[in-house]
Amino acid sequence: MPKAIPCIPHVQRMETHKLEYLRAINMAINYPFQSEDGREPSADHSALARQCKKLTEIENWLFTNCCTDSLQIAFHTLCNPGDTVIIPAYGWRAIANAPRFMQMQVIYCDIDETGNLCPFALEEWAKNKSNSASALIVIHNFGTMAKMSHIISILKTYRPNMKIIEDAAPSFYMDAPIDYKPGQASDLVCYSFDFTKGPGTLGAGGGIATRHADIHERIYEIQAHGTSKQKQIVGVGTKSFLDNTSCAVLLKEIQLYEQFEYREQRRQVATWYNNNLPFNSIPGENYVWERFSMFVPSDKVGNVLDKLHSIKCLARTMFKEPMSSFPFYDAQEDLPGVKNFTENLIHLPSHHFMKHEELVRIAETLNEAV
Repeated sequence: MPKAIPCIPHVQRMETHKLEYLRAINMAINYPFQSEDGREPSADHSALARQCKKLTEIENWLFTNCCTDSLQIAFHTLCNPGDTVIIPAYGWRAIANAPRFMQMQVIYCDIDETGNLCPFALEEWAKNKSNSASALIVIHNFGTMAKMSHIISILKTYRPNMKIIEDAAPSFYMDAPIDYKPGQASDLVCYSFDFTKGPGTLGAGGGIATRHADIHERIYEIQAHGTSKQKQIVGVGTKSFLDNTSCAVLLKEIQLYEQFEYREQRRQVATWYNNNLPFNSIPGENYVWERFSMFVPSDKVGNVLDKLHSIKCLARTMFKEPMSSFPFYDAQEDLPGVKNFTENLIHLPSHHFMKHEELVRIAETLNEAV
């Protein structure tokens, strides 16, 4: 009986690197935890920040309990209650929930063929001078880069003062040689280091990075119950720090990614899929390959999933229910870009622990299903 082929390789990860994680945790518990207000970070926290700065070329890093916390803190840092924000109408619900915590108004924008915010839809909105919003959130869904150059050009022309938040939850290892890397053109960028991500902790985790020292300091204050460097309460805040042992595990995970070139292995899996599968992947520049996302005719999605599950390939759909299907979100219905992704997209495992025989098994099944 063949083993299951998961999208999230947690078992394989533990089988391969459990001892490295345990050593990192054992070292971490010998160091003091960071202080209550986060002003005295642990050795692992500081080392993690240095490593992330080196890999992303973003100067200022802070770590949170999860990416949802990062998004909420981001809106608290850059916006005010009652402001309006533009978000893509496709993605994980945290992007819609986070601004609502700030009592903000939300405008939903359609997506393009990459699954990210559509620049042309944004431009139509931006041209209308009667429209107003203080912030825009850009997602890089599934590790596929949004068209940042086009988006930045539109905002410079029509909305030069609009704040830009990037949600790069699955896209830590995104290096765009042509376009902007995450964080290079925005006010700040939020990351997820959940165990489902690569790299990730053994549970939950998040990060916020910014080029701007003043924004970095404001994030610090919000993270630390609204406490300034001078130990004064300067506003409303919360408590959201990545714990010391999770910092140690994440740092070790990043080191393993570098040592074993796991990102390159993911790219090789995706290239093999593209050359051997009967369905097309999402167009655009993907530097992460969190999963291999492919378009399947909507009338064949159910049958294809059944065939894959019959060989224990745990392929799946994601964001199948658009935000417009939930009355709470009051989102516009019948957006063509969203409809294409919710009805036709299937995600295959594409992680770095996959074996060639597993790829062959998946390809043979899909070619038979056509």
